[in-house]
Amino acid sequence: MSLRWKIVLTVVACTVIAVLSSGLILRSYVASAEYERLRTSTADQLASAAAIYAETGMLTLNASIDDPELPPALAEAAQTGTAVTQITGSGDDEWVWAASRVAVGSHEGIMSVRLDTSESQDLLARLDRGLLIGMLVPGALLTLLASLIADRMTRRLSQGAAAARRIAQGDSSVKVSEAITYRNDEVSDFALAVDRAVDRLQQRITSEQRFTSDLAHELRTPLTGLINAAALLDDSRPAELVRDRVQRLQTLVEDLLEVSRLEGGKVELQLSRVVLDQTVHSLVQRLQANTILGEHEVRVMPGAPGVAMETDLRRLERILTNVLINAAKHGADPIEVTTSPEAITITDHGPGYPDDILSHGPSRYLSAGAGGMGLGLVIAEGQARALGMQLRVGRAAGGGARTDIVLPAQFVARV
Repeated sequence: MSLRWKIVLTVVACTVIAVLSSGLILRSYVASAEYERLRTSTADQLASAAAIYAETGMLTLNASIDDPELPPALAEAAQTGTAVTQITGSGDDEWVWAASRVAVGSHEGIMSVRLDTSESQDLLARLDRGLLIGMLVPGALLTLLASLIADRMTRRLSQGAAAARRIAQGDSSVKVSEAITYRNDEVSDFALAVDRAVDRLQQRITSEQRFTSDLAHELRTPLTGLINAAALLDDSRPAELVRDRVQRLQTLVEDLLEVSRLEGGKVELQLSRVVLDQTVHSLVQRLQANTILGEHEVRVMPGAPGVAMETDLRRLERILTNVLINAAKHGADPIEVTTSPEAITITDHGPGYPDDILSHGPSRYLSAGAGGMGLGLVIAEGQARALGMQLRVGRAAGGGARTDIVLPAQFVARV
């Protein structure tokens, strides 16, 4: 349930409870007062009838002697000579009785008077209808009023949420406090606090990106000299080890530069029409021919015949290459590449991704401690994001790692 309707229901519930409680108290008071009035009227009517009977011997005011319908308990209580009252019956057949002992000729009898309570019940029924209307009408009006007030409150929160989503998508120029109507209240305070937190976070991210870029650029100069020096070494085993380590260092520096460019949003796309199955098949053949994947068995299972899309071919191939190299290094045969109109899926039969990568996704902060995963997945995810795709990591059905490159539906079409 949205916050708007929670506010509305809370206001309406409080109103209904308050009106209902007041109504019940009022009805109880009116009912008690009305029945007390009936008792008093009945007792006064009995007293008047008894006085007239004593003077004239005539029964008046609906009085009767030894009425067969007189409740036994009331008749027994009236033996003391004191007038008493009692309510009998229910619903439309409810009566208020008064009775007392009187002298009838040479003997004594019980004189009684009774009054119908229908008028009092009608009064209470009208009171109940009035209370019901008095609860429903204010409830409806307050529902409308609370909805309008809640709408004004939640509209600003919705505007702030929309601005926060734009920030999450990478638009650092958006300010939550500017997206909402500023007022001197808690919502505006919250928006300003979010803006300050985003600014601090952006400063840290910018600082880290600058550090990564500067580090990679600073390493390139001595690395170039190291590469040239390694090339002058002989063909001995130690020299081969040195060249291998230099090559790894060069790859790491280039990866750091690529991560810095991707995180900084410095991406220029060169779009072209790409036929999905053909591109994946030719890339795998190329990687195997160049022994980039070693002797690993790679199975291509095309499932998107005639599917093409507008994308940057070089970056798409970089994504696939990084994921396949990662599978070759850390997985086990066979490596399977499956295509569909929705995604490209790469699975292996190795130990699978570490728990931290499964929980948080590829990250340059996790990669160093993730069993040597390196920056390949980080770059692949950044490239996928630049192309409007999603890179999802998980566990394969039969064990091992599973990587899904989810294609952007708006760019996929049949040839």
